[in-house]
Amino acid sequence: MKRFFTAACAAAVAAGAFAAGHGKTLPLPVPAGEESGADSIRTLETDEVVIRSSSKETNDLWSVPEAVSLVTPSKINNRQIESVKDLSAFVPNLFIPDYGSKMTTPVYLRGVGARSSGQSVAMYVDNIPYMDKSTFDFEFMDIQRIEVLRGPQGTLYGRNAMGGIINVYTLSPFEYQGHKLSVGGGNYGRWNVKISKLAKFGDKVGLSVGAYYEREGGYFTNEFTGKKVDEGQSAGGRLKLEWKINPRLKAMLASSFDFTDQGAFAYGLYDKETGKIAPVDYNDRGNYMRRMSNNSLRFEYRTDKILLTSNTGYQWLDDDMWMDQDFTRESIFTINQRQRQHSINQEIAVRSVKEQNYQWSVGAFGFYNHLTTDGDVLFKQDGIRNILQPVFDQIQMPLALTIRNDEIPNPGTYRTPTVGAAVFHQSTFNNLLTDGLSVTLGLRLDYEKQYLKYNTSMAMDLLATNKPGGIPMLPPAGIEMPISKTLVGQDDQDFLQYLPKVSVKYECTPQIMTYFTVAKGYKAGGYNIQMFSEVMQDSLKASRPSMGSSSGGGRSGAAEAAKADGEGNIRNALAYKPEQTWNYELGTRGTFRDGRLNVELALFMMDIRDVQLTQFVNGGSGRILTNAGSGRSYGVEVSLGLRPALGLSIDLNYGFTHATFRDYDGGTDSDGTAVDYRGKFIPYVPQHTFSAGAAYTLNLPGRWVNQMTFAAQYTGAGRIYWTEANDVRQPFYGLLNGKVSFRHEFVRLELWARNILNKDYGAFYFESFGNSFVQRGKPFTCGANLVFAF
Repeated sequence: MKRFFTAACAAAVAAGAFAAGHGKTLPLPVPAGEESGADSIRTLETDEVVIRSSSKETNDLWSVPEAVSLVTPSKINNRQIESVKDLSAFVPNLFIPDYGSKMTTPVYLRGVGARSSGQSVAMYVDNIPYMDKSTFDFEFMDIQRIEVLRGPQGTLYGRNAMGGIINVYTLSPFEYQGHKLSVGGGNYGRWNVKISKLAKFGDKVGLSVGAYYEREGGYFTNEFTGKKVDEGQSAGGRLKLEWKINPRLKAMLASSFDFTDQGAFAYGLYDKETGKIAPVDYNDRGNYMRRMSNNSLRFEYRTDKILLTSNTGYQWLDDDMWMDQDFTRESIFTINQRQRQHSINQEIAVRSVKEQNYQWSVGAFGFYNHLTTDGDVLFKQDGIRNILQPVFDQIQMPLALTIRNDEIPNPGTYRTPTVGAAVFHQSTFNNLLTDGLSVTLGLRLDYEKQYLKYNTSMAMDLLATNKPGGIPMLPPAGIEMPISKTLVGQDDQDFLQYLPKVSVKYECTPQIMTYFTVAKGYKAGGYNIQMFSEVMQDSLKASRPSMGSSSGGGRSGAAEAAKADGEGNIRNALAYKPEQTWNYELGTRGTFRDGRLNVELALFMMDIRDVQLTQFVNGGSGRILTNAGSGRSYGVEVSLGLRPALGLSIDLNYGFTHATFRDYDGGTDSDGTAVDYRGKFIPYVPQHTFSAGAAYTLNLPGRWVNQMTFAAQYTGAGRIYWTEANDVRQPFYGLLNGKVSFRHEFVRLELWARNILNKDYGAFYFESFGNSFVQRGKPFTCGANLVFAF
């Protein structure tokens, strides 16, 4: 038996000779250290530490039986990772396009992802979940490490982690102390300032505080206004207090606030025939403002046998988005969407801490998320003429109905409170049958209930006249007929999921391992509140204006029609089901040559059911999520980390994903022909991601410049199909970034550049009102930072 697993492990390692992983003992990054010289805060001199991926995991980070990427502070600094979007392609098969606004953070991993309504990849900061991806894009400050666990993480993390999870950990004042001030600027009107302090007060209390301000002058000009469409500013602050109450008990209180005020939606018309992207040119307002605060309270109680943790989180979000929905000079309609979120979550977990043949973890999780969305749609002249008026032209009656309004508001308030609870358990049995062989079994029971409470209305003035050639029924001038429609009601739906996990792992040596994992993941269902505008139009079409009075609105009649035509079909029109996956993964990980070479290889296949796909509705009034049949995604992930010489580090990461529909009925096209997307590639998923980077630090003792660091990073993604029909695509493209820094004592000068080759590419594509639109990626940018760290 032992010889069999040794042979299997050796074969897997040979196959992964070009992949990268992580050593079992990971050195703490030292700012003045040999790898990069990256910055920053003075650190305690600790040689090495074994890291678990979370306080719930029964394996340490190196030996966890799934693909893992670890991003250290030196890589964060040298590779210019300033927010979650900068992780795109740096991690194999991870793709986070940068477009729209900070509200828009679609994360795709291994063929699953979400552009709207929830997320398929979860994000935790200091063990606290961020409940909405509208909050994912924030400034990375004083980050200790970032972990990306690829593949379903449902057993330990539950809902919305079916593609993986991003764990972000901030610096602890017990391990890092010092002051840091950074001032920087660049082209396109960019400048920023950051300041932070980490300190210990005795042996029991540590404090970390920081603040930042950043401004961008914008990259793209709106031809209609002559101004930058995407200029903006952001500011925020962080506070973290740690208290070692006694040798067994410690607490952590953390709070952050972020403010963003930015222009947004730099979408230009795209010509499918020529592939040319027109400049941004639209006439209505487009901007986004966000205020958010994330707060957490954590307790850890440790004995010789167990670790008990309690994590309490509270998240508050208040944002305001204005969007020209047609993105042209036509006045069709606009939307003003405002979100107010209050989210509370609580998790209690207990796990064994002794290194023994049986490791276990058990816990419970609960949350309450209250989201109120005000979505005010305003139909303007062209929208009334081309969208609403045809609704009344199609009504079969002997009168002609003409809309008299110049503008028609369609306000709506939608409350979507959600409550959920889960219990989970994971066991790891080590050294089964032979040394090094282990089995991990996990199961989570996850329950969620969603509510929808809606109140939306629309009113307009109609002029009823006799149709030409018909029997005259009205005076020649016609009569005015006000009409209004109100939809008020509620709905609810719930989901119950069992999320199992089975892993078999064999450690050939303390530095080499191979594993096979089967796990289930799911993304919760929900409601498409942007669909209410379409529901309202259908309800107006189904209703009939009252002929009994020139001033009668038909409000009571409209309300009855809403009850019959709208509320009765709300769930069919608005609800979408959960997306579920089964993931099968075979991988290997090893570290060689005294930790100078790390390799990792993973092969995966995912069966996806009820694929959640973002589409723009036929009327053009917003995007919705639909369940598009089933799909399958399979691929390979290869990583390599190399330190061939003192001060030199090299990393290579490659991911391949083949994600296609297995069953997807696309309805019929304009001529009535059935559309079958079976075998087509799932949109927005790059088939290839690639990253190659190097950093070299040269120490110069006794010189005026004590240290120089040279870093370069090339990342690429593609081919990306933008539509279900696969008729529009973005070819593979690559971006080259670079950074050079010079250090003297506690002062460092950084010169940086992004997209050095000024690559022109499409960051995002969509279709609306028969037009195609693309937002270009950001052009070549460069600048400098002056950093003081002492």
